[in-house]
Amino acid sequence: MKEIRIDDINNDIVIFAKDRSRRPMDKVIKGNEECIIKEYNKSCPFCRGNEYYTLESKFKIENEKGWIVRSIDNKFPIVDNLQDNIYGNHEVMIDTYRHNGSFYNMTEEEFYNMLLMYKDRYSNLIKNKKVQYVSIFKNYLREAGASLNHPHSQIVSLSIMPPDIEREIYISKQYYIKNNRYLYDDIINEEINTKKRVINNSENFLTIVPKTTKYTGEIRILFKKNIKFEHIRNKDIRELSSIFKRLFSNLFEINGDIPFNIFIHSHPKDIELEYFNVHIHIIPRMYRFGGFELSTGIYVSSIEPKDLADKIKF
Repeated sequence: MKEIRIDDINNDIVIFAKDRSRRPMDKVIKGNEECIIKEYNKSCPFCRGNEYYTLESKFKIENEKGWIVRSIDNKFPIVDNLQDNIYGNHEVMIDTYRHNGSFYNMTEEEFYNMLLMYKDRYSNLIKNKKVQYVSIFKNYLREAGASLNHPHSQIVSLSIMPPDIEREIYISKQYYIKNNRYLYDDIINEEINTKKRVINNSENFLTIVPKTTKYTGEIRILFKKNIKFEHIRNKDIRELSSIFKRLFSNLFEINGDIPFNIFIHSHPKDIELEYFNVHIHIIPRMYRFGGFELSTGIYVSSIEPKDLADKIKF
């Protein structure tokens, strides 16, 4: 059976066609990915001990052995501060000093330090009067857009509001005008009440497989409280670290070491706070868009959200 589904937060149109999951597919051989087995790589610019390869740290957390996480200016930035029409800064945030680290094997403490860095750099960049939005994202493995294998994330400040964020905010505001209720509150309450797509329901975060998404296999972490990213408390970061640890451990159990993208949708500067909740998109790169999606802007999904949620819930 085929059906049309609409993503609540961005109005993406998705055709759900479960029978397509039975299509025969050639086995994927990842011959181009470097096999990472060592904690230190002497030629890696992001490894601890190789700081001479990179620019000065904008932020770092250290212990008795040296830095644990650090953020540096990107040598090849998407944006810079040399012109006004598209102004911003681009930093690389090194998730861990371990060359063989990944979200699939990082400890809860490593996630905690990484997320502290996320908050610090976000808080620093959003203060710039020219900046309207700050994007945090991560590409894991070459197939997801990573140019270097050492675990790292990126943060980019922009003098413009990205269209995807503008659309999400517009939809949530129109929802309130029509229903006199907040969209994200309704999504959270519906998911908790139905329980079908919930991976984890903690005090401040709800982790779900959305009922509709153009990214097959996507997972979302919704902030329950209506706060800006720069205002999250350290205890919230500790809670989120535990979620990341358990979630990626479970994903590894069912999918193995697959590529993925993560991006955080946060508040632009100077917008009404109450219409929009911060949320994190986690996109496994097991499937790619085909000609139908690219030619129509309509996406096809073949995975039932409940089935995926049941496999990785905790």
